Amino acid sequence: MKFFITIIFSILIFVDVSFSQVNFMGYLVSKDNKKIKDVVVNLYKGNEQISSKIWSNKFDYDLDLETYYTLELMKEGFVPKRIAISTFEGDKGAEPFLFVMELIAEKDATEGVDSDFPAVIIEYKKDEGTFDFDEEYAKFLKKEQKDAKKEKEKEEKN
Repeated sequence: MKFFITIIFSILIFVDVSFSQVNFMGYLVSKDNKKIKDVVVNLYKGNEQISSKIWSNKFDYDLDLETYYTLELMKEGFVPKRIAISTFEGDKGAEPFLFVMELIAEKDATEGVDSDFPAVIIEYKKDEGTFDFDEEYAKFLKKEQKDAKKEKEKEEKN
């Protein structure tokens, strides 16, 4: 009898863990909001690459909760982008997270900014009950971009 109860308990835990995922879907666009095809998306769980796939127009992943992920978006002629995702504290009942990711052409990039940092950080917001962008990080990144552009303009004048 104990064996039977242990088996049932193990199955219930496995089923609960296997459905502890949340869906992330991103749309791939250029600066002028045109859809981009044939983008290589590398998925990392922690520091280990677990997937590499070519997507057109959008990508879609079901990610386990309680994990750090990085999505790396690469296409020839564009600056690679990284998206940091923390599914810690997430709720398995959370709505799918949909977002648009603009890829920047290499010719339009700000050197030292557009490729050095993750483009966005996505994390679970307990008070909102949903996944969302880290606003503080977005403000920091925008300031870094503005400072880098000013520095570049200053160098070009001299």
